[in-house]
Amino acid sequence: MRLPCLASLAVLASLPLAGWGQEVAAPTHIQVTTTFTRKDASGKVDTITSPTVVAISGKQATIGVGGADGGINFSVTPTVGADGAIALKMDTQIKTKADPATQNPDELRRKQKEAARQKSNMPLFHSAIPAEGLYSVEDIAGARRWLKVGRVVDGWTIKSYDEKREVLVISQLGKVQELTLHKAIVDGLAVTHGNTTNASVKSGESTKFTTPEGVEVEVKAEVIQMTK
Repeated sequence: MRLPCLASLAVLASLPLAGWGQEVAAPTHIQVTTTFTRKDASGKVDTITSPTVVAISGKQATIGVGGADGGINFSVTPTVGADGAIALKMDTQIKTKADPATQNPDELRRKQKEAARQKSNMPLFHSAIPAEGLYSVEDIAGARRWLKVGRVVDGWTIKSYDEKREVLVISQLGKVQELTLHKAIVDGLAVTHGNTTNASVKSGESTKFTTPEGVEVEVKAEVIQMTK
């Protein structure tokens, strides 16, 4: 029987053994600081809160502010790309206390729709019939129509619809924008509105957006080293 030479044994010894001694890369952690502000009647900026949370790249982290009759639920999924940029998917739900003098759900929905239109210069996505490929979109002039993929509204072309996320994808001159299904949920004397915002920042930088209810949200994301 021919025995392996010493050189061959040395090469074999230097090769890693599957499942033995291999280190698993530690997950990337991102510190997310979110500041919620709102202007009062005089125009003065009032900071509602400024919480910080640490999230794992690609995993959702949630921040809750306020009580049952009003508050903010904010979820963020930060994902670090190969170039080091941090992609942020941010979901904001704001529950506001309704006017006790107005308990008509239709009136509440009307007021919330007017507020959303005043704060947005984008089309509003109201509803969808995926089986028919029809999407109800309101342009900035207030006209609401059923449209299909390929149609144009306010200069934006409808590209696709993500049924799972309830997101309508539109594009204009190479720029892509997502329209989240506009929702107004009446719960007793409270109205909840939700919207989704996507952005990309470098580590340590921040991005800002304003909700239809007038709450300005500033989100700062920074990759951090976790100690063992």
